[in-house]
Amino acid sequence: MMGQRRKTAGYFFALSIIGLITAWVFNSLAVLRHENYLADGFTSNVDWVYSLDLLIGGTAGMGFIIIEGRRLKMKFLWAYIAAAFVTAFAFVFPLFLAMRELRLAKIELAGGKLKRYNFDEHPVIVWVPADVDATTPVLVMHDGHNLFDPKTSTFGATWGLLDALRDRKPGGSRIRGDRKPLIIGVTYKGANGMIRGVEYGPTDIWAKRPELMNGLPEAWARTGANGNEYHELIAHKILPTIAAELGVELARERTAMGGSSMGALTSLYGLAKHPDVYGTALAYSTHWPIGGNDLVDEYIKILPAPGQHRIWSDGGTIELDALYAPYQKYFQQQMQAKGYRFGEDYIEASYPNTGHSELWWAGRVEHPINWWLDPNEPKSTPDKPTTWVGKTQD
Repeated sequence: MMGQRRKTAGYFFALSIIGLITAWVFNSLAVLRHENYLADGFTSNVDWVYSLDLLIGGTAGMGFIIIEGRRLKMKFLWAYIAAAFVTAFAFVFPLFLAMRELRLAKIELAGGKLKRYNFDEHPVIVWVPADVDATTPVLVMHDGHNLFDPKTSTFGATWGLLDALRDRKPGGSRIRGDRKPLIIGVTYKGANGMIRGVEYGPTDIWAKRPELMNGLPEAWARTGANGNEYHELIAHKILPTIAAELGVELARERTAMGGSSMGALTSLYGLAKHPDVYGTALAYSTHWPIGGNDLVDEYIKILPAPGQHRIWSDGGTIELDALYAPYQKYFQQQMQAKGYRFGEDYIEASYPNTGHSELWWAGRVEHPINWWLDPNEPKSTPDKPTTWVGKTQD
């Protein structure tokens, strides 16, 4: 979408240049020949057709410039109108349309920009906020191809992050906090779906408890997990390289990792493997059924002790998520036994009548992120301690 808008803007810029050149050439000839604009413009019925067509169309076009420009909060609208009288409407109107496309692209990108990288055959797409600086929070998310662009998304739907980041009136953006985070979307190697399960797998746990792989696809069990190498790549190459390029100083307390399903499991694993890098893990629809309570127990053993880390885990109640409830409850019990304070440094949220896809995660994508960005974000209602509420929109 964003690339198409830039192509469209280029088309209008080309028309604008043509309009400027032709107006300059023929106006120069008219002046040199002492031609009368008014008399020569209305000497025949054909002249009347062209002249009135331009007059009425130009008047409507200038009205559109003012109305649309104000709606999109574009600057210097007066300059377009003034330029139309001293150059040509054929120059000004395509110019405005080109600038409008660029403005729409900026709005669609929530005021930021997207940058693309490739690290060891892992495509990486990054949303960079307009005010990025040394203290910008950093969120690493898995399945990066599903985050921003429906054209690259596995099922044609995204996480709706750009929509959640976009400023709205009234209410502001859904993702709140004093600072919008730098979002680094990492895709598994070569975007190969089978490799996803291998790279997101907990290497140490599956090596210790190979029976937990019994219910997995044969190719996964045969290959084993490559999670350690995957997280080494992120923590020691992808994160520091991108942060250094953008001037961001990495700090555990403002660095988080998030993902869904197997991506949720590997977010918890990344926190366990690199507790010095990440202060928070955000796990959407955590896929406990692949190993059940035994898998929960193994994760509890490797997760860092409470005090300097925060963990969010959630799930729905339909589709694949319908299997999650008993494991979510057990995980909550074990986290509390480990010393994590429910509602403070640990959240176990339930989303009734939601399922297992980007469409569902897009509907709540901001909840964990807001909790990470603002520890004072309301967690729950007293009568429903596992149902996320969050702040009301102002």
